[in-house]
Amino acid sequence: MHEERSVTDATPSHQTSVLVRIPTPLRRLTGGRGEVTAEGRTVQEILDALERQFPGVKERLYDEAGQLRRFVNIYVNDEDIRFAQGLETTLKKGDELSIVPAIAGGSWGVRASPTEKRSFSGMPSPHGPPHQMESSWPA
Repeated sequence: MHEERSVTDATPSHQTSVLVRIPTPLRRLTGGRGEVTAEGRTVQEILDALERQFPGVKERLYDEAGQLRRFVNIYVNDEDIRFAQGLETTLKKGDELSIVPAIAGGSWGVRASPTEKRSFSGMPSPHGPPHQMESSWPA
């Protein structure tokens, strides 16, 4: 006896449920959640799924030309996707995707005199005095 299968049964999607870590500036779109799950085979598919689940995410991640904003860093597990296959990086079960906005400058509340150079840890730094922390994240 011939068994009928639907098109979706004949072509499995192989989509993977991935944990996505959401940065603080985007949490107002996710109802305050710092972690969500999304389905997809690639980083691009996960980002598309996030936009479907949380409208407005895409305009904060992509510029007017449709390119990922230069200050948006995306990691699969601990690997920057720029050193993998970019947005086409393939995902597998158990992977975690982190969206990390780059922060310019930066002192994390460490106070130093203008002549004293300190790092984030508060230890002397050869890189100069701390600067005001800024974010390029769109509001």
